[in-house]
Amino acid sequence: MDDSITTQLDSNAAIDGGDQVYYSALTGKQGIDLDTEGIPKRHKIETDDQLNLDLANELDKFRMQRMEESRQRIYIPPMAKANLQARDDALFPLMEKTLEFLTGDQQVFLVLGDSGAGKSTFNLELERTLWKDYKEEGPIPLYINLPYIHNPAQDLIEKQLQHYDFTAEQIQEMKYHRQFVLICDGYDECQLTVNIYNTNRLNQEGQWRAKMIVSCRSQFLGSIYLDRFAPQLGAHDQRSLLDLFDEAVIAPFSTQQVEEYVTRYVPLEPRPWLTEDYMHMLTAVPNLMDLVKNPFLLTLALETLPALTKEKQDLSTLRIAR
Repeated sequence: MDDSITTQLDSNAAIDGGDQVYYSALTGKQGIDLDTEGIPKRHKIETDDQLNLDLANELDKFRMQRMEESRQRIYIPPMAKANLQARDDALFPLMEKTLEFLTGDQQVFLVLGDSGAGKSTFNLELERTLWKDYKEEGPIPLYINLPYIHNPAQDLIEKQLQHYDFTAEQIQEMKYHRQFVLICDGYDECQLTVNIYNTNRLNQEGQWRAKMIVSCRSQFLGSIYLDRFAPQLGAHDQRSLLDLFDEAVIAPFSTQQVEEYVTRYVPLEPRPWLTEDYMHMLTAVPNLMDLVKNPFLLTLALETLPALTKEKQDLSTLRIAR
């Protein structure tokens, strides 16, 4: 407002319902303090406060919804190795590695694994873990099943939030004032070839602020895949790609993990066998134990083994190959 036309009353300002009142030297009439959009500042503050309150309530409901939806009947914490070239015995807990990534400077974490290795199971457990530890105003965990998103290369976050019925105003508020942890599941299942971190312009000026965990089937990628996942460096960025990117490969279950899975499987509903019966049969069939170190194949085996023995087949004569 032009100082030559209006004079703000500082020490003797007239107050009307909480709004700052101005006197126009030209008209002698009172006016209300407006922002650059022509909205009374007091009204806008109240509107923003209500928007934040509504958003906080919606996020709390969303948190409870997702913690229930991501609950799994059986979860065995997976082990992983650093990359496809790493030794199979150089393993670490995948959850610990992922949480460490979230506290560091890297922006994208790629989770690789065979079909049925437990990538989706891990992603859901990660989401649940982050929601359990969620603090108000902290990063928002957002699980995204990529095959269910139309063209995930563009507007990925907006589309997922719209799916959960957040309003346009709430989405805008989160875009400019909140951070996200994106848990993107099934990169291979939607046959993507683009770098969805870059195409969604994450962490660029005026765009969404987010870290991304993305899972993909190992067989889907060739030997050179870094460009599909690593953030694009700016022209004057002195960092390397490895400063912004990390990865891990889910390892097959150990025999101990197989037994732990079976132990949790048996009590879920009435079963024909005890844990020791299942474990005996898994070792009685040649090559079966090696196959069931894949979690998906383990579940299939546990469902079908009782029927096989009921038919009195000689399990030692079975030949099973993946």
